[in-house]
Amino acid sequence: MQKHKSPFKRYVLLVVVLYLIYAVSTAVIPAMLRKPISEEFAASVSAADFYGQELCVDRAALVETPAEGLDTRLHILDEAAERIDVSYYAIHMGQTTDLFLGALLDAAERGVQVRILVDAQFGGLTQSNSSYAAALGAHPNVELKIYNPVRVLKPWTWNGRLHDKYILIDNRLLLLGGRNIGDKYFAPESFEKELSLDRDVLIYNTAWDQPNTDSVLFRVREYMDEIWGGADTRLVFSEDTKKGMEKRQALLASYKQFRSDNAAHFDHTRDDYETWTYPANRVSFVHNDAHIGIKEPKAGYTLGQLLLQAGKSVTLQSPYVILDPMLKDQLTQLGEKQIDARILTNSVGSSPNPIACAAYYGDRNSILNSGVSIWEYQGENSIHAKSYVIDDRITAVGSYNLDPRSAYLDTELLIVIDSPEFTAHFQQVQDTYFQQALHVGDTGNDNPSTAVKARPVSIFKWILVYVLYLPVKLIKYLA
Repeated sequence: MQKHKSPFKRYVLLVVVLYLIYAVSTAVIPAMLRKPISEEFAASVSAADFYGQELCVDRAALVETPAEGLDTRLHILDEAAERIDVSYYAIHMGQTTDLFLGALLDAAERGVQVRILVDAQFGGLTQSNSSYAAALGAHPNVELKIYNPVRVLKPWTWNGRLHDKYILIDNRLLLLGGRNIGDKYFAPESFEKELSLDRDVLIYNTAWDQPNTDSVLFRVREYMDEIWGGADTRLVFSEDTKKGMEKRQALLASYKQFRSDNAAHFDHTRDDYETWTYPANRVSFVHNDAHIGIKEPKAGYTLGQLLLQAGKSVTLQSPYVILDPMLKDQLTQLGEKQIDARILTNSVGSSPNPIACAAYYGDRNSILNSGVSIWEYQGENSIHAKSYVIDDRITAVGSYNLDPRSAYLDTELLIVIDSPEFTAHFQQVQDTYFQQALHVGDTGNDNPSTAVKARPVSIFKWILVYVLYLPVKLIKYLA
């Protein structure tokens, strides 16, 4: 006899199907829409405002290598006297993450007030009953909040991401860039997997001990305060459970042992940020709106206005490039300016993100047709940094990717530095990546100055890119 599904099972299946339709229609479809930039905001943006005629109170240093990324974080956290503000998109558990969290707890133990803000979906500290969340959240000097907690009945909120990455130390230091927290960003000795090569900038407020708020640090703190007190964040409060206490003690012990074994990293008697940093005429802060949901593309529009004021050259670096009408128009205008305009991005071989890679591969010809040249990185790791250089004078570094998600969906940040000295140093460092890249031209890939060869791509990866090509083309605004 033929078996029939029970009415209960049919109802369950119907509910699941209806929920999926509801989720797709309210989460995916609205995210494909684009909010135009308002006339009011457009009128407020002037490229001239990012240039200065005399030195400002802020100075800048490049934090480039994985080792520098970890050392700088531990060093400045150890210097904090009153407060630490931390915001990160992703925290991946591992050896260096334990050291980072141990350094935060060590600061809290000596009375420093610590605020930690992470993305709810990818932050790594989102479960209130996890040992890490309990170790941090239950400490009396630590507040832990998550941005955009998952709401099952509100799918339209799912695409909101806190993509920011920065640390504020008192009124003195700011470290901001594209790095998340995890071993693949810091390359500890025991780490054998592929690295994600990124960069940060360290901003030193020379007037930190004076009663003024001229430094860009205060603009970043105002931005964090807006998110921190907004409706889209939730406090993660953890009772001081046995697991939490054990984890806290383990993190502190691991950090203190590292500190004892690497005392030179924590020698503050010779700290002189004047010698570590370059002078700047102006340091500015650019960001998207703090709320979840479709945003005006404020960071992307502002960056575009800066790029289009270039008179000689622009260099754009992003781990992938995915076009939307605004970015396509900006690149076309750059191409028409007849200046040296180039993009450095991952090749298919180096990209660790097959979805973004498929979207970029589908847009590559359109990018080339704009007149902007493409250089694809062929090194053994992948590049994750997001940075933009204008006329040997302006350097912008932050979390902003050249893609629709960064433009319209995520919180995003850029620090814009007007400093010929810093930019000259930055270009020397960035050139080492171009020396491991191939130029994408009409006659194929080449690099006239080196013997770089294309990084091999497995058959499986090519198949994956081609299989994803069409479906990604339909939803590339979520890539």
